[in-house]
Amino acid sequence: MKKKVLFYNGSLRMGGIERVLVEVLQNLDRNNLDIDLVIEDGIRSLNIFERDIPKDIKLYYLKPEEVIKKTDFYRQNRKNIFHKIIYNLMMAYEGYIKKENLKKIVKDKNYDVVIDFDMGLSKQIDLVEAKKKIAWIHANIKSWYVREDRIKRLGERLQKYTKIVAICEAMKESTIELFPFLKDKIVRIYNPFNFERVIKKSEESIDENLKEYYDKDFIVSIMRLTEHQKDFDTLILGLKLTKEKGVKEKLYILGDGPDREKIEEKIKKEGMEKDIILLGNIKNPYPWIKKAKMLVHSSKYEGLPTVLIEALILDKIVISSDCPTGPREILENGEIGYLYNIGDYRKLGELIVENLKNSEIDLDLIRERILKYSKDVVIKEYEKIILG
Repeated sequence: MKKKVLFYNGSLRMGGIERVLVEVLQNLDRNNLDIDLVIEDGIRSLNIFERDIPKDIKLYYLKPEEVIKKTDFYRQNRKNIFHKIIYNLMMAYEGYIKKENLKKIVKDKNYDVVIDFDMGLSKQIDLVEAKKKIAWIHANIKSWYVREDRIKRLGERLQKYTKIVAICEAMKESTIELFPFLKDKIVRIYNPFNFERVIKKSEESIDENLKEYYDKDFIVSIMRLTEHQKDFDTLILGLKLTKEKGVKEKLYILGDGPDREKIEEKIKKEGMEKDIILLGNIKNPYPWIKKAKMLVHSSKYEGLPTVLIEALILDKIVISSDCPTGPREILENGEIGYLYNIGDYRKLGELIVENLKNSEIDLDLIRERILKYSKDVVIKEYEKIILG
């Protein structure tokens, strides 16, 4: 008899967690699992990964598109006191709609397992009947939640779960340090990667409208445009330093986000608008990674940054900030990639210049070290925790 499983996630938009979720759902043995997928964000035109969800998985949305768009309108205009009041009311209404729709979806469904894949269900986890409840942690909690009262509340909610999965060893240890009372519940399972699919997709053709950029020599970064998490100041200044040393390669940043205008202003302020190009969301980034001279990652904190592993799969030089958590673990303390301290734009610039001059890397070592992230290894761990 199949196990009845509920997966929950905030969206199916372009993002690291969403890509991992799709990989998991595509590769789980659904001969043994009957899966429902509940997504909070109902703006389907932006949920580009919806098309990649296997057709036998039942998909539900919690928040209607018109409600989300109305809330967002008032959010953008909340400097006006009247709009701010309506925004707060709309946020409360969104919470009510989410709760009521969740109740309807899970009514009379006795799940064997519920997987709260982004911890967005933690406030409503009591509404779902399940024998086993598992939370997935994708980011360093202290960096993500910041405030002590929020961290404390999260610890209280996590006690309601049967198991808590951290996606790297450093994250597991930092979570145990924060919540020692959860030690026996916390396990580590890496994100799964379909190496063959990444390599195959890297060989696909690119959008003809972007060919003028693709045909040049370039360095690539793939990041959400948000200054809360990503360190664009260091990235911009680091690349500016390389220009002073004669580097011709441009930097293409793939991704979008709420701070795009601020980042564009910073690029312009440093006179780098011809050298740092924001290409926006590109669903298939792999041809760009494959063609790039290297991948550079500049973050203040992470979970397990998937793009670093994808770049290693494609035999690329990887340079990353040594932020919590993930990069040091992925790059094996600098043995299969390069690390620089957060904010050290001079070191970043030096690493770029040095590796453009000498791009030799030990491919055999890298390929051996990253096998632990392959879907064949990781999906077995998923199935063990779900079916066990």
